[in-house]
Amino acid sequence: MTSFILLFIVPWLILGGIFFAYPTVYRLKDQKDEFGWIIKVPIYLWLVVGLIADILFNITWGTIIFRELPHETLFTDRLKRHWYGDSSRQRRRAKPWVRRVNLIDPGHV
Repeated sequence: MTSFILLFIVPWLILGGIFFAYPTVYRLKDQKDEFGWIIKVPIYLWLVVGLIADILFNITWGTIIFRELPHETLFTDRLKRHWYGDSSRQRRRAKPWVRRVNLIDPGHV
């Protein structure tokens, strides 16, 4: 049971934390001139961690969701391609993810 928690639950909690913290930190990046270096360093570190998580999510779950290898680096870029593309099937697959991403960060997709 302990190995299950360490291998599956803890990484999902960390990924979820990154997923929800990333948009907040990204918005803070736009106000970086108001902060000193003591705040800028963690902001940029979170941006890098969030970027890596986004790329990994796109390669793994994005490939499973859309049943294709990624053409883009970021999951959001893939969502935009399918959301504004011509395929109604891919648009149906993108719809719940577009809704989730826009709930967390309005207007992102």
